[in-house]
Amino acid sequence: MSATNLVNDPASGLRTAEQRPAQAPFRPEIQGLRAIAVAAVVLYHFWPNRLTGGYVGVDIFFVISGYLITSHMYREILRTSSIGLLKFWARRVRRLLPASFLVLIASLFAAFLWVPSTVWEVTARQLAASAFYVQNWVLAGDSVDYSAQHNDATVAQHYWSLSVEEQFYVFWPLLVLGLLYIVPKLARSKGKATSPRSILIAGLAAVGIASLAYSMAVTALAPSMAYFVTPARVWEFAAGALVALILVERTLDGRLATVLGWAGIGLIAGSALMFTAATPFPGWTAAVPVGGTVLILMVSGTATPAGARWWLSSKAMTFVGGISYSLYLWHWPILIVAPYVTGRPAGLLDKCLLLGLVVLLSWLTKITVEDPLRTGRFLSTNLRAYSFAASGMAIVLGLSVALTSFAFAGSDGKAAQVNSPCYGPGALTPGNHCDPVTGSGLPDPAPAVVARQNTEPLYKGCQGDLSGTDLVSCDLGVDERQATATVALVGDSHATAWLPAIEVLAERHKWHIKTFTKASCPLTAALRVLPSEATDGNQTDCRSWGKKVQENLATDRKVTTVFTAAYSTAYTYKQAPGVELRDPAQDGFTTAWKGLLSAGKRVVAFDDVPRTNGQYVPTCLAANSRDPLACATTVDHAFPKGTAITHAAAAFKAPGFTRIPLRNEFCDAKLCYPQLGDVIVYRDYSHISAEYSRALAPFVDGHLS
Repeated sequence: MSATNLVNDPASGLRTAEQRPAQAPFRPEIQGLRAIAVAAVVLYHFWPNRLTGGYVGVDIFFVISGYLITSHMYREILRTSSIGLLKFWARRVRRLLPASFLVLIASLFAAFLWVPSTVWEVTARQLAASAFYVQNWVLAGDSVDYSAQHNDATVAQHYWSLSVEEQFYVFWPLLVLGLLYIVPKLARSKGKATSPRSILIAGLAAVGIASLAYSMAVTALAPSMAYFVTPARVWEFAAGALVALILVERTLDGRLATVLGWAGIGLIAGSALMFTAATPFPGWTAAVPVGGTVLILMVSGTATPAGARWWLSSKAMTFVGGISYSLYLWHWPILIVAPYVTGRPAGLLDKCLLLGLVVLLSWLTKITVEDPLRTGRFLSTNLRAYSFAASGMAIVLGLSVALTSFAFAGSDGKAAQVNSPCYGPGALTPGNHCDPVTGSGLPDPAPAVVARQNTEPLYKGCQGDLSGTDLVSCDLGVDERQATATVALVGDSHATAWLPAIEVLAERHKWHIKTFTKASCPLTAALRVLPSEATDGNQTDCRSWGKKVQENLATDRKVTTVFTAAYSTAYTYKQAPGVELRDPAQDGFTTAWKGLLSAGKRVVAFDDVPRTNGQYVPTCLAANSRDPLACATTVDHAFPKGTAITHAAAAFKAPGFTRIPLRNEFCDAKLCYPQLGDVIVYRDYSHISAEYSRALAPFVDGHLS
């Protein structure tokens, strides 16, 4: 599969195959540049607070790839007047896939052995995506998916950049062939002569400019997604390609070149040291490390310590550059898995030892896997290379499916003894004499099943997003025409978490349910403020939404009872325009309740559920299956002083108002439990699980009667 007769015109200005070397001259400074790139990424991942912009190492790799691959294709065009696509892609398979598959499979078994089962599903999904080199698109999708934004980092997350590179290797030669096939035909139809080199420079420059414009736009609109999507990165490859085509394997030398070389080093170092997670990226800011890389590729400088080339070509730098691919592959899974193996976060000494292990593994991988399979007979033909690629992908996919199956192989809750007095919160009832209160066996359902509620919400589409003021509502329970009463549920995502309990009560009492919940929006007359909010847009949106809810409920005569809940310790509160509140935190809630009471509604307010120690409870329980109390929280931490809705409800006395305290259903005198009566209490770090919510229904009912 090739493009023929692309170079057959002596007037094109290009030297023929006989006039050019068969192979490119070796440039050891590019290995040194690779060393800088991988060192930046690895040090950033090991010490993110030290090298805050080390993520720019990925951009250096992209520019180098654009330079080398375009140089290779251009030499092939000059030498043979064609590009052998099948041979080109087979070379990529030999170079990249053996080490890639090795690390993916090793990472999968490491995850199975040491990583909590709650992370297996997302790990398996990302391992499979990495094997098929679409990991960047998976992460881009997760970045805009509210339910997936808090996923734990997986052992394969770093494969996103390799996915971008592989997509480049597929797309780039097709683009080059397309330009060299279409443009000359158009030029001849207009009586103009064109050279392949000028066609490629103009065409790839246009693609690069379009990609840069897209990158700037999407970085401004959706920065989390922009970081991963391929079109936002193409211009970086194009920058390296243009250096290859404009200079045609020549480099600038002399004093100016020496200055430019050090300027390139300075741009890369400056961006790695000064950029942070808050820097808009990639966008226009990526032009700093990209520009620095371009400068280094352009120059040779002096072969003395005065020139950057001398340092980049040193034995230490070329050694690190030589193992840079394996170094990139191994460093992340080792960093992720190590704390699970040791049972503690990695300290300075731990990280130094891990770094040594990464270097050793990378060197061994290069000499035993990378080099032998790249140059040996095992993958020497195209058929063998492609068969190896297909087999590797199939193996990783199969193992990923198996890992997901193992994650959910435990109990799913169907066999739970819900009628047992020691089930769920009943374990804390003194008269039930339950010992231990956490339960006698493994949690039912299993931690992975509970954690799945974060990515697959039980009431999808029934909760409004963080921004906006539209009312999002669902009708649940008994059909309104047969219902004995209609109740409403209002509040933030913690209110949504109470829906399973209210559904149980609706079935028992023949209620119809209307939901009015919105992410991070408690029903309060105050302006609630999230620490992460950069502007007050969501504050006013939340307040406007709350007014709409109250107006809707006030005019809906069928709604007789309003249940409300909030994660009140997650916010701070301030005065809203036109509302006088002595204490915005507490009075904001009571003012909203008074408004509902004056409309003839009964108001039922849940206390804020006890706070956890901040980690995902199912994941902690999966990692400490023999000691659930390792995930417990002390009472002092679980009930901070600023629990606004709890204090407001405790102080508020009015006909038609009911408080649901439920403290004794979560905690004893010393601890608040992550698991009670074989039921996991929280599905993440703060929201109660659907199973525990249902188990609390009788206790809620007891406060209503």
